[in-house]
Amino acid sequence: MADVGGGPVFHGPVSGSQIAWGNRDVVQNQRLGSERALDDLQATVRTLLDRLDDLGLSPTDAACVRTDADELLDEASGDAPDPGRLHRLYERIRAVLGVLATGAVTGAGAGAAQLAQSMLTDVQRALP
Repeated sequence: MADVGGGPVFHGPVSGSQIAWGNRDVVQNQRLGSERALDDLQATVRTLLDRLDDLGLSPTDAACVRTDADELLDEASGDAPDPGRLHRLYERIRAVLGVLATGAVTGAGAGAAQLAQSMLTDVQRALP
């Protein structure tokens, strides 16, 4: 964006932005993600929880993923979900499942690695 005397000029597409120009005091609010996106996120995390036992995680890792997924569901279903918290919880889940998804866990079958990768991809896509 460049200010060319009379106002801002955009050199390319602008989407999802809030622009304040020529104001002394500005208060802006923007809801990140729609209700539909949050519904998709919740459905995807529920699927992850339903398939968690199929991944062959250790009891400790499974408990960590379950706890983080439950917290992610709680946050996503709140009145004003915090996108930063949603992403942090996803990153914690990814830290556990990512090792499995790359096939770095010995003894985990290829099916478990593919399922973990698919679950991570689906949750990440659904994040607002």
